[in-house]
Amino acid sequence: MKKDMVTGLSAIILGLLYTYKALSLPKASIGNPMAPLYFPLSLGVLMILIGVIVVIVEKSTKIISESKKEAIDEKDKGYIKLIIGTIIASIIYAILFDKIGFIISTILFLSFILFMINGKEKWVTNIIVSVLFTFSVWYIFEKLINISLP
Repeated sequence: MKKDMVTGLSAIILGLLYTYKALSLPKASIGNPMAPLYFPLSLGVLMILIGVIVVIVEKSTKIISESKKEAIDEKDKGYIKLIIGTIIASIIYAILFDKIGFIISTILFLSFILFMINGKEKWVTNIIVSVLFTFSVWYIFEKLINISLP
């Protein structure tokens, strides 16, 4: 079974389970009694629909030729490195966030991610984007909505 088929079927099963559990949530005692159910039910139904779409698309696509499949496999290796790097960077970011604060840890995290995506040749752009984004978020939270960041 192909990855997309497994993903689609998994989404359908998880969506069904999520919808079933959402229906067992308690009703609201004041206001609309169904109000607490709307969002979880929407998520469950959306997950089911996305799963069905993925399964249909998987069934309707034609078989890829071997040469294209090899090219895709090479591309997948790059994506796997990017995914693993992002996971490791996220764990390190979570650890450093409380220890060295929002600004430094976020600049380091974003710089690392952007270097992985854009490469070393765009190092100036990567650093500028990391610094500007970090300080923009800091300014919005600290100055505009008065939420203190570590």
